[in-house]
Order: sequence, then structure tokens, then C-alpha cells
Amino acid sequence: MHTITNAAPQVIFEDEELLVVDKPGGMVCHSAQRPEHTSLAEWLREHGVPTPRMINRLDRETSGLVVVAKNEGAAKTLGKAVLRREIEKEYVAICQGEFAEELGVIDQPIGVSQSSVVYTKRVVDGAAGQPSLTRFVVEQRLHHFTVVRLLPRTGRAHQLRVHLAWLGHPIVGDKVYGPDETLYLQFIEKGVTNEMLDILLLPRHALHAERVAFLHPRTQQPCAFQAQLPDDMRVFIEEHP
Repeated sequence: MHTITNAAPQVIFEDEELLVVDKPGGMVCHSAQRPEHTSLAEWLREHGVPTPRMINRLDRETSGLVVVAKNEGAAKTLGKAVLRREIEKEYVAICQGEFAEELGVIDQPIGVSQSSVVYTKRVVDGAAGQPSLTRFVVEQRLHHFTVVRLLPRTGRAHQLRVHLAWLGHPIVGDKVYGPDETLYLQFIEKGVTNEMLDILLLPRHALHAERVAFLHPRTQQPCAFQAQLPDDMRVFIEEHP
């Protein structure tokens, strides 16, 4: 069985108002269902933030930047910025297949799937879905894979994974939106097995929240933070030139 990560979060920035951390793939943001797994919220409390207020949240397997407000005032200010879409976020993903275009926009509404065996699964739903928009730029073309930069304009659950799967280029390692959604159920029961890894190629989906930019909640000065690509994604890229 393969574990996704044993790494700890890395602090990218901290002051009296904010904490910006680089979350490893495999760590949930809130309470872990399995006692052997530490959540980011628990880690933050252990590191001196008694009431962590996460401004953005990442799926368990998604690595990268999480912005944490350390007090209620900062949380309210940044929460309003989220609603006004004033927080810029950029992700990097490794996708299956070769993109036909160098850049583009995916403007497709997203709703909850009514037919999936995975109850959290979302789908493009033109009738009942919520408006969702993702811009993408091709960063690097590999053999049978493409590295893309993603700039979401909305923040729907699983938005980037849903949009890329709809486009025909699911993220490498995605157990829900990749080749077989039942792999997710197998993962919950057994973890990542060798047989599963033969299909998925990576123990987790290759999605990383690389950059975030916003106005500081107290000073209102522009600030931007970046987290380097994690080793698993970097090595995959090097091995598939």
C-alpha cells in the first residue's frame, strides 16, 4: 500500500493577522475522519492559532497554499474579498492527454451528480448547475500529458477537477474524475494499492495551489505568495519529458 504523504505543512508567511501555509497533498483541512490522520486545523491549533479561520480550502489530495486569518477582523475582511472575487488564485495541474489549444476558458455550470456511486461527485450540469468559470494556460507539453496553469474565477467544489474532466483531460491520479470513479471507494477501504497505482500513475491527484494574491486585511497593501511544486509532481514531469 502506498501513502500519499507524511509531510508537514510549511509556513510561507506569518504576521499578526495572517498565516499562509503550504499544505501537503493527503492532509484534510478540517477534522480528519481517521484518527491517525492529522488535519490542517489541528496542526494550526498546535502551532499557536487557537481558532483558525481558513479563507480558502483545498481537497485532501490537493497540495499548496491555504490562507488562514488569525482573528475575526481579518477573517471578515478577507471573506468579503472572496465574495467580491478579489483574491487571485493560480493552480498547476498535470493532465491526461495533449491539449489542442495553448489557452482557453471553460465556462460550464457545475452541480452535484445524481447518478454517481461517490456521493460528493460533481458534474457539469447545464440545467441545475451553478455558474463556474476556469481559465487555463498550457505550461508544458509532455509525452501523453500536459502541465497547465489554472485560474479559477469561481470557487465551486471540485471545480478544476470537474472542468478538466469535462474537457477530456482529467488530472493524473484523480480517483473520482479519472478513469474509474470506483477507485475512490477502493481507496477509502484499502488505501492506494499497486494495482490502483498502475491505473492512476500517482497516489494522489496532481493538483497544486501554487500562487495566491490579495490585499492585506489591515494595511490594504498588495501581497502575493507562492509555493513551489511538490516533489511528486516535479518528479512525474521529469520522468515524462
